[in-house]
Amino acid sequence: MPVIDENRSWHVNYRSRRYSIARALQRCGCCGQLTPVVAVVLPPGHETLAFDEDADEESAAADVWEIAEVSALLFFIEYFPEAVQGRLQGVSQHYQLGHAEAGPLYWTNQCSFCGAEQDDFELFCEPEGAFSPISEEAAALIRLHEVLEPFEAEAGGYADAPELFDPARRK
Repeated sequence: MPVIDENRSWHVNYRSRRYSIARALQRCGCCGQLTPVVAVVLPPGHETLAFDEDADEESAAADVWEIAEVSALLFFIEYFPEAVQGRLQGVSQHYQLGHAEAGPLYWTNQCSFCGAEQDDFELFCEPEGAFSPISEEAAALIRLHEVLEPFEAEAGGYADAPELFDPARRK
């Protein structure tokens, strides 16, 4: 299994006082089996780091934390603390650092049958992906586990949670 480069400087761009772990099933594009997948869901009120494109490159003070009004899903996650890693791997041993074809390693779901990495784009961005339901029936199949602990991450993908995915609608 790949190892995180401990000497790398992480640039946390998402944080929250709490988070949820979502569990669903996705059909593996490699073997065709339904495999369990997990995702991080941030609640309304989480913070996102906005970069000031007009600031000079050396000025980190120009970056501003903005408060999000809606829930969001993170993907292409390169870093989160060991406590979060442990929680996610406790829910799914098939959530691991993956081999990005070009670019940095990031956390991916892997098929529990054949080991193939499950494409984050398909899970989060394609209609009817495991975490992009288009019907109330599909949304009802997603299980959420709230974690009342702080969260931070460096992630390259961020999507507003679909309205049907909103935990408040599902209680």
